[in-house]
Amino acid sequence: MINANSWMAELTDKLKTHFKNRLLFVGLQGSHQREEVHQDSDIDAVVILNTLSMDDLIAYRKILSTMPENDKACGFIGGKQELMNWPRHELFQFEQDTRPYHGSLNELLPNIEHQDVINSVKISASGLYHSCCHAAVHTPSNIDTLKSMYKSAFFLLQAVYYLRNGAYIRTKKDLLPLLQGDEQEILNINMNWNTYNSNILAQTDIYFDLIFRWSMTILDTRF
Repeated sequence: MINANSWMAELTDKLKTHFKNRLLFVGLQGSHQREEVHQDSDIDAVVILNTLSMDDLIAYRKILSTMPENDKACGFIGGKQELMNWPRHELFQFEQDTRPYHGSLNELLPNIEHQDVINSVKISASGLYHSCCHAAVHTPSNIDTLKSMYKSAFFLLQAVYYLRNGAYIRTKKDLLPLLQGDEQEILNINMNWNTYNSNILAQTDIYFDLIFRWSMTILDTRF
């Protein structure tokens, strides 16, 4: 399995060589950042330049093509001003889930306030609620859709825990014992999907119902 630290160090060096002082930030997000990788995990790199053009995107594409296992390369590239103009509810976890390799996000992001985190939670919960309702009616046998809901629920659980307790818990294994009831069960299913798989196939409505009830509860919660 690829060593993310070595991979990111190599990428950062190549970006510095090409973009020089235009390169403001390089970071890592996702499962590699949380050290929760599996064989097919993407490498979610974050790259911020002072400004971004189509020529820069092409250059970045060429740099990625020189990297080992470049088919797993994923992530975000953007310009400084666009990031400052980004909807702030999307930047809370963007900041929290990013490990820096070059530069700092503190100088590149707008001030993220408590209400922005609440907005993030409510928007994510409404999306999860809608996805659950739609899939339960129209594609109840699509296990991949249900799996993606449990995957996205983890990020919502992180933000909900932060609003309740003021701490952002980065990894699933650290968050799991801090949760209770349905929330702990949802994360446990997320972490052990393959173990639950035969039960899920036989009782999909039960697993839809768990997501359905919880997302509805979060929508009704005042933080």
